[in-house]
Amino acid sequence: MIGVLLVSHSKLAHGMKTAVEFVAGEQENLFSIGLEEAGIASFRTELKSLVERLSKDIRQLIIVCDIPAGSPGTNAYDVFAQTDLEIEMLSGMNLAMLLEILLMREGKEFQQLIADGIKAGKESVDHMDFSDEDADEEF
Repeated sequence: MIGVLLVSHSKLAHGMKTAVEFVAGEQENLFSIGLEEAGIASFRTELKSLVERLSKDIRQLIIVCDIPAGSPGTNAYDVFAQTDLEIEMLSGMNLAMLLEILLMREGKEFQQLIADGIKAGKESVDHMDFSDEDADEEF
């Protein structure tokens, strides 16, 4: 079974979890932890508590963080690297990425799920041009 952990600065991870579950319903083995003003020590305590609570059925974990090399991601990776789980970490958390990963995790191999999640995340980033060039034309 594949677990997904969202980590971020402040409440972004919690908000993304809420958004995913708004769109796709409650998700089993989806977790969120935010680095709050209480600091790194408190954040790491939450991570270690999650390690203890994880289902023994989870063999692989995808950690999705907000920005590359940020404290939430690097600390989460550090804590979970000390477990027996197979871990992958992605940055650039967005809703398209998370939906792809979460809704397809039952039917895909772990590494393919990672690749498809990254692809979905990248493809969802675009410049939306709503300018109406013909706005001044008369009918």
